[in-house]
Amino acid sequence: MLAAIGAIMVFLWFLWLLSRRKLYIASWQLPGPPALLPIIGNGFTFMCPATDVLKQLLKITEPYPSPLRLWIGPRLVTFIKDPDQLQKVMQSSKYTVKSDVYRFLEPFMGKGLFTLTGPRHKVQRKLLQPLFGPRVLESVSAMFQKHALNLVQTLEDQVGSGCFDVLHSLHQSAFEATVDILLENANTDNPDYKLIPGYILPHILPKGFHLLAPLRTAVPAQCLLQGAANDGRVASQQLPEILKRKEGATKCCQTRSTPSVLEIMVELFKENPASLTEEEFKDHMMTFFATSQDTQSSALAFTLMMLGMHKDIQNKVLQELQEVLDGRQLVTLEDAAKLKYMEMCINEAMRLFPVGPFLPRDVAQRSTTIPEGSSIILGIFNVHRDPNHWQKPEEFYPEHFAEEEIAQRHPYAFLPFSAGPRRCIGKQLLAGFTAQQYSYVNMKIIIGQILIKYEINCPFTLRSMELMTDVSIRPIAGYLVQIFNRC
Repeated sequence: MLAAIGAIMVFLWFLWLLSRRKLYIASWQLPGPPALLPIIGNGFTFMCPATDVLKQLLKITEPYPSPLRLWIGPRLVTFIKDPDQLQKVMQSSKYTVKSDVYRFLEPFMGKGLFTLTGPRHKVQRKLLQPLFGPRVLESVSAMFQKHALNLVQTLEDQVGSGCFDVLHSLHQSAFEATVDILLENANTDNPDYKLIPGYILPHILPKGFHLLAPLRTAVPAQCLLQGAANDGRVASQQLPEILKRKEGATKCCQTRSTPSVLEIMVELFKENPASLTEEEFKDHMMTFFATSQDTQSSALAFTLMMLGMHKDIQNKVLQELQEVLDGRQLVTLEDAAKLKYMEMCINEAMRLFPVGPFLPRDVAQRSTTIPEGSSIILGIFNVHRDPNHWQKPEEFYPEHFAEEEIAQRHPYAFLPFSAGPRRCIGKQLLAGFTAQQYSYVNMKIIIGQILIKYEINCPFTLRSMELMTDVSIRPIAGYLVQIFNRC
């Protein structure tokens, strides 16, 4: 009896291996670290503390040329870290399906642009494009200024008090600004403002959910995510009330030349009922809040840390700022377009610390080298520090983004907002602003207002700062800075 069961198991195992023969044949053609354990493959390498995942990933990918193969459990993963190869993948429709690893975000972000895949993503993206046009940017720039000044005032409590994690203040400011942009003049008396926190799930990912960590760590964190998602969905059920109030406000303000972001979304919802359902509307709002709060705040925090570490560069940014403002104290939309060196510093911070350091994709269609049913990881972190494309890859060197340097560098060697069909929707070229992007305007206004009043210091050096990664990348010790009033 046992022999018969054993024979059946062996036969089924053989059939399973046979069904995966294309994966194995493809893997034999690629270099990569040895998969020492059956079934687990290279996945055992990542069964480590969350703080070590980035080190382990770099350790096993750096010795091999691109593309290389990894076996994460039974999953074949092609790791790509070459700009030419990244360009082919990112411009191809075969690889626009986001990996299954993003599914854990769906309970609380829904199927917004960040998690949506396939043709539906393309339709929704085109539909939401008006939210990031020049007219909207002009209308919200005053709110950028308002909340940048509020942030500067909030930071007053930290002057001379030692190191503090600046990300908390940036998150709070980003949250208030995003609410204000959507709901106009947000305050605690606004009933909509009280509902919005149900959409935001701050600090959920940092609490320990790591896809490749031991199961005992992942399961409780997944439960935490689901519980938080349930709280968010309770709040989201009240969104129709917000829409109803906003629809009334829209009718009253039809003569206004610049509608609010939420009014534009309401109009899109009304004009495209087949393309944008109420559930999708809620999901896009959730995505808008989550990405506005997290990605931009992280980029700002890293930039402030880098300026704090490099006082000479901070002084150059301040000098440019003073020349542009010419005695004024408020950074405007027009000023932001002129702050070229500051933009170089922001780009350099995002090169060293990309918001999406590793982007997974599932292969929807078979290609010549990558079989259907496998996955791809785009090694943005690797290519951003590749000495073949960067003069000083491990240093904070804003001159990497001087015009002459950009002109001779591969366009896919710098991908802070992804690229191709899935690039960040907020990174759109705006008429009259050269290459000035939506998110850059806000970041420049915030950095400018901070530097006008405060001198920044950072206790770390770039080499001593330890990083960790899950969906994004961050310093293990936190985004620590010190601030002092300028004389």
